[in-house]
Amino acid sequence: MPWQPPGLRTRITLVFAALALTVSVTLALGTYLTARHYLVAQREHTAARQAFVDASFVRQGLLTSGAQVDDVLASTSPPSGAVVLLHRRGRWYSSSLGADRAVVPSALRETVIGGAAASSWTRVDGAPAIVVGTPLTAVGAELFEVSPAKELSSTLDTLRLALLTFALLTTAGGAALGRRAAGGVVAPLDGIATATARIAGGDIHARLGPTRDPDLSVIVGSFNAMVEALQERLDRDARFAADVAHELRSPVTALTTTVGLLEQTPDDRHRAESVRLLRREVDRLGHVLEQLLALGRLEAGVDDAPRGRVALAELVANTLTVTHRPVSLMQDASDGLLVQADKAALLRSVTNLLDNADIHGGGVVRVVVGRQGRWGFVAIDDAGPGVPQEERRRIFERFARSGSRASRPGSGLGLSLVAETMRAHSGDVLCAEAPGGGARFVLRLPRARGGEETTTPESQEVVT
Repeated sequence: MPWQPPGLRTRITLVFAALALTVSVTLALGTYLTARHYLVAQREHTAARQAFVDASFVRQGLLTSGAQVDDVLASTSPPSGAVVLLHRRGRWYSSSLGADRAVVPSALRETVIGGAAASSWTRVDGAPAIVVGTPLTAVGAELFEVSPAKELSSTLDTLRLALLTFALLTTAGGAALGRRAAGGVVAPLDGIATATARIAGGDIHARLGPTRDPDLSVIVGSFNAMVEALQERLDRDARFAADVAHELRSPVTALTTTVGLLEQTPDDRHRAESVRLLRREVDRLGHVLEQLLALGRLEAGVDDAPRGRVALAELVANTLTVTHRPVSLMQDASDGLLVQADKAALLRSVTNLLDNADIHGGGVVRVVVGRQGRWGFVAIDDAGPGVPQEERRRIFERFARSGSRASRPGSGLGLSLVAETMRAHSGDVLCAEAPGGGARFVLRLPRARGGEETTTPESQEVVT
């Protein structure tokens, strides 16, 4: 499946989320670095001050005549968890059995032995600690005090977690704000899309509502003006078609009357043949005009013919009988199935499909009347070569022909009239491939509500 770019709403949401994430991460990082620098500096200052106090105490103790190093270290009072290490005359002494000179970084050791006080961070048992070294020149020794910084590490971890949570919440809030802002931006486009879909579905009266936004008023006004122009054009075309059909009906009627008089006048054989051809063409012209008139009324939405419950199978059977087609009807094919329709329009649609099968499809080979869910349907199969897949929608357009059918007689209006009639009845017509080859045309109409229907098979057939 090809990659689809994100929509406008998603892009706006992502921009707000990215902006919120950038700002929150910047603030969180700045806050953390500032707090960390302050806390670390404060901890180093406290450790250094305590180390200097303990160094002064040890120096005074060692200057006392007969004092032992271990006793002096034991008498110191370092903070809880802190360890005091003393290096004197090549030997190391410790106030705790669990600590030795390994905890003192070698660089710090060399600096202090060189006569300068210094401090350094290290890790003891996996936890951070600060080591402060002080030279005791008067007694020829160096004092190192190791102070754990577990509290500082815990404080920084808590601060880091809090700032990370803040950044995530800020990002989520930014995304929510972006989603809301995107809704406000896209809402007018949603209105335009809805109105456009309604117009595409045939509701030419759909319009956009008024708006107080000056930035959108031009778009709304232009859209509504465009739809008004489109409706006017469609109405004009529909009136034109209706007017043409109406204006030509009178001369066709006059021609028909004249032909009738010629048929009653005795004359030679050639004149009779000419009259017969004239009659055929006049009838054809009249048929085309009637179809154009019906199409114009349907497309203009002015078809006000009364509709009622029609027994679908009975109508098909009567149509086959009236049109003298050599097919037989099943005994119970006329029972039960009712549709809501204009009977004359439905009769015309079925007749058009039967004529189409005879003219373009080599004749009718199968007719099926049945029900499918809430639909009643009529399926007509012909003996022709069928209709290519890519042509099955186009043949319902006005004057459209397909494949070998294009060379056959016919106005090209029958199928378009059927399609418009079904649309006006909230139904549809489609073209498919028949099970035995050839084309299958299917009419579908909503079944009538509230009618009593006898129990019948799910489909009823009329076969040759």
